[in-house]
Parts: sequence; C-alpha cells; structure tokens
Amino acid sequence: MLKMIIGGRRRAGMTHRDYSRYAEQVHGATVAHNPGYMTSYIQNHVLDAVYGTHAAGWVAGPDFDSFSEISFPDGAAFARSIADPYYRETIQPDELNFVCHSAIILLATRTQEVGVRVPGAAPLKLMRFIASNNASPPAAFAQAWAQEAGRIADHPALAPFLRRMTRSISIAGEADANLPANFIANAPLSPFAGVESLWFDSDDTWRAIDAYRVVIEEPQSHLSGLLDRRQEALFVVEERTIVADHKAPNAAVEMT
Repeated sequence: MLKMIIGGRRRAGMTHRDYSRYAEQVHGATVAHNPGYMTSYIQNHVLDAVYGTHAAGWVAGPDFDSFSEISFPDGAAFARSIADPYYRETIQPDELNFVCHSAIILLATRTQEVGVRVPGAAPLKLMRFIASNNASPPAAFAQAWAQEAGRIADHPALAPFLRRMTRSISIAGEADANLPANFIANAPLSPFAGVESLWFDSDDTWRAIDAYRVVIEEPQSHLSGLLDRRQEALFVVEERTIVADHKAPNAAVEMT
C-alpha cells in the first residue's frame, strides 16, 4: 500500500476558511466524482502548529493549511491515476484555484499501525513531520524510530488518551518503491523521514498534545541525537474523509 502525503498552502488572497471550504466542498467533490485508482483520500485541515524546539530556538515554520493523505494499492496504481485524462484535465487544473504550488510538502510513504492501549475514534489528530540529521544509517534510524513509537504509545502521560497511532515511513530512494519517474522528476519528494500521527481522546486532546511535546524531548528518547529538530513540524488537524474504502481497478501499468 502506497500513501502519498501532500501539504498545501492557500493561494494569495484566500483566508484559511476560504481554502478549507474550497478544498473539501469543491476539490474534494471533484476527486470523489471519479477517484480512479486510489483507495482512500483524507484531507487533514490544520488547526494549529508548532515548529522547532526550545533548545534549538523557535524558528518560523512552514505555513500550511492542509495535508492530503491519498492511498493507492501500489506505485502502479498511482502512476495510472496521474496518467488518467480525468486527473490531467479536471483534478490537476482545479488545484491551481486554491493551492500555492510554490510551497508544497510531498512524501511517498508506507504506513504502519502502532498498537495503543485504548483504541478508538477521535476527532483531532497530531501529525509530526520527522526529519533525520543523517547521523545514523537509514536502517539504524528506522529501528530507533520504531522503538521510540513503542515508548510513546506506552508512556503513562499519553497512553490513557491515545486512541490510534501510525507511522507513515518515507520510501524515497528505496529500490522497490516503484514510483513513476516522470512524476518524481517534476515534483521532488520532501526530505522528511516520515510522519508520526496520533489521535487523542477529544476531552483531553490539548493536554495530551502538550504532554506529547514534553515526552518527545525526554533524554530517554530513542531518537535523541538523531533528529534535525529545527526542520521538524507538528500540526494539529481535523480529518475530512473524501474517499473511503474505494475498490480500485486493476492498476497494472508500465512505469516510466
């Protein structure tokens, strides 16, 4: 399963409210009319954000209004989707009506669920964009991140409020990523190692988010010394499901 994560910023002259309304009601409806080879499409509308760390000093972060999570069975399905006439002639041109293409985050990922003590639904979610400082080999970083996710899920300050947790791990550079070369050439992937997403109980969301920000900076963090914290960003978002459980057709296609 391939998940594309795309961060968008509103065009000049638009309010965040204008952007969110257009993204969901107009663009979302356009995609839902013909979802092609995707299996799901979720919009995450940004409510709040924080960048950097106390130790590194606060820096101005990227100003994003939403993050789209679009899932496909594999890279072949993604390639076929962006080659489809409906995407090229209708969906893609519509993006120019609300998205500023000069500022975009783009990740190709595979997603892993992290076990939590009290699974359930939750209206708000935290997306943490994780940046490696390249101090360790990719395999060692991946192992450390997996261990850190387990520590977070079991942490006494977070476990009672955590309803779901996932890791969307970047597959950029992997030999078997099977991404369409023509797309990647025109839209380079962002250098983040991936995205850690957490869904918190609605009654304690903001307290849990504050606790999470403390937990990730604890000395016992398995990622201590391995992160470029000045590039890191945390976004509090609300999900909008545009396409759910869509059965994509056979997506076999030659990758170019």
